[in-house]
Amino acid sequence: MDNNKFTKNFEFFMNKNKNKFNGENVALAVSGGADSTALAFLLNKFKNKYNYNITSFTLDHQLRKESAKETKFVKKTMNGLNIKHHSLVWSAEKPKTRIQETARIARYDILAKACRIHNCKYVFLGHHADDQVETFIIRLSAKSGLDGLGCMQETSKILTSSGNIELIRPLLNYKKDNLIKICISNQLKWIEDPTNLDMKYLRSKARKLIVYEDMYRDFSNSIKLFSSLSKNLNFYIHNFMKNDIQFSNLGICNFNIDKFKELPNIFQIKVLSYLIKIIGGKKYPRKTKILNNLLENIKSKKTRNTTVGGAYIKIEDDKIILYRQLDNSIKNIDLKNDITVWDRRFIVTNKTKKPNITIGPLGEKGYLLMIKLNKVKKPSINFNAIKTIPAIRVLEQIVSIPHLLYWKSSFWKNNIYLNHIEEKLLSEYKNIDIYKSGEKT
Repeated sequence: MDNNKFTKNFEFFMNKNKNKFNGENVALAVSGGADSTALAFLLNKFKNKYNYNITSFTLDHQLRKESAKETKFVKKTMNGLNIKHHSLVWSAEKPKTRIQETARIARYDILAKACRIHNCKYVFLGHHADDQVETFIIRLSAKSGLDGLGCMQETSKILTSSGNIELIRPLLNYKKDNLIKICISNQLKWIEDPTNLDMKYLRSKARKLIVYEDMYRDFSNSIKLFSSLSKNLNFYIHNFMKNDIQFSNLGICNFNIDKFKELPNIFQIKVLSYLIKIIGGKKYPRKTKILNNLLENIKSKKTRNTTVGGAYIKIEDDKIILYRQLDNSIKNIDLKNDITVWDRRFIVTNKTKKPNITIGPLGEKGYLLMIKLNKVKKPSINFNAIKTIPAIRVLEQIVSIPHLLYWKSSFWKNNIYLNHIEEKLLSEYKNIDIYKSGEKT
């Protein structure tokens, strides 16, 4: 593909999303490689036409001795393009194993925090078609399901320690060769990452396969097929959930067991996987084998109560009820920052600037005390679910339980508030009134 056609295709993407980016300060994650450098050039080319500002970030992982020098090189390149640039550092102690996975998580956490500071809602990434094929090969080897084999999407959201960020990948349909040509034709230098050739990494091994054009083409077509299937399946499931599932903003849900049984098996597995991930606060979905065993139990009604992935699943009359399981993974944590993610379920906004504030599960002792003192009204939900309700404490004293409508004073009501990670999604569904749910306790 020649540069003019490539540039026109990129502008088509920006024009398609012009309302989204209009007036925004967008972030660009730039490593200094040809892909992110070309993306910087293209974003910069259209920033005035589509009315957005760019703030670029480079993260020094401190994994190689050359990394600090490379970060300075990137800063110089961004200055040459008149793009604001900030250097970030991953200064934490490095793990002995799973270094690439740990580095990826740290990268997004640090980047999300920087985006919050610089008021960036969207993060542009330079992932391209070669990256897609490599990802597909890795996930195929790991026996990933339909969603995994659909690989990366042009837009997606991920949860970080600073809340959700939206990732934008406009280059997924273009090979790296196209990006190198953009850099060469515009006299832009780039950095070659030596780890790309290190065969101890799965991605480097996968990269060996994409040199064969026919294999590359077949992998690319497979990705498009799996991605389309995944989107269509998700659309169908979304409609089922919207019509037949009830949620509360606590993350509790229930649905009719007979309606659920009418779904094809693959849809049943998908619904369970999705709900368990939301309710249980886990990063990754459960394995298919575990979900198949759960599905068999639900259909046969052999077990009326079970736990999977941090979610407690209860069959009651004609309903299946899911709520968070109280386990050791639910921690009491300090609210030191203005934004904190708790239990991968709630985003906590703290405007108090006060010390010694924590968030943790209400627990049995805390709940019974608040009932005894007539501070809260008893909700009509399972007692085990009540114990997982988030409570704000100063030292040992409970000062706020928003879901039970308790605040020690208006100060706590106005300065600390909680939003479920999936609040926007949950608001689209039928709501459970936790004081009128009628659930047996």
